Amino acid sequence: MSKPKNRILAALPPREWKQIEPLCQPVELTNGRELIEGGEPFTHVYFPESGIISTVGVFEAGDVAEIATTGREGMVSIAAVLGADRALHRSIVQMPGSALMIDIQSFRGLQRELPAFQTALLTYSRAFLGQVMQSVACNGVHSVEERCARWLLMAHDRSDGDTFLLTQEFLAQMLAVSRPAVNLVARTLQHAGLIRYHRGEITILGAVWDVVDF
Repeated sequence: MSKPKNRILAALPPREWKQIEPLCQPVELTNGRELIEGGEPFTHVYFPESGIISTVGVFEAGDVAEIATTGREGMVSIAAVLGADRALHRSIVQMPGSALMIDIQSFRGLQRELPAFQTALLTYSRAFLGQVMQSVACNGVHSVEERCARWLLMAHDRSDGDTFLLTQEFLAQMLAVSRPAVNLVARTLQHAGLIRYHRGEITILGAVWDVVDF
């Protein structure tokens, strides 16, 4: 029996993981892939093992803004955990990686049958909501530079190293700001020796957290 890299699944008792593992389908998380569309019925849930998934809100004009970030510490979507039949928001791959996918009917059965699994899901859901509320507060009072630094820290926490792929266009969409604003912030952080940015690849070099007032 292989040990999962996703932290929710890895924390389960072996007897429960043994029941879950045959229902897990490995999937590749390619950059920009849309996993779930807001308003559509759930067909699957996803447990990332690497990479990052963004939950985003979509506005009438088609613009998007990130609501939350999920890596191997969590799953997508907590709305399914809480019993919803349809997704509230879109989920797209922000950073490439891999995940374990479970079809929604099997997932519902596992929730009913495996108490430790359901407890872990609810515990994560509470943490996820806390992250979302913190993000809302930060977005309301922090500068673009601080918001960008905070986002880079969250991406760094969920990546496998100090270097990860990220375009300025994508970061601008996630922060709901203009690309020139992101370009200015990236150049400021690079000149301060905190990051290195080149052709869509960012390397964290220094104490980016010093920029952020949590």
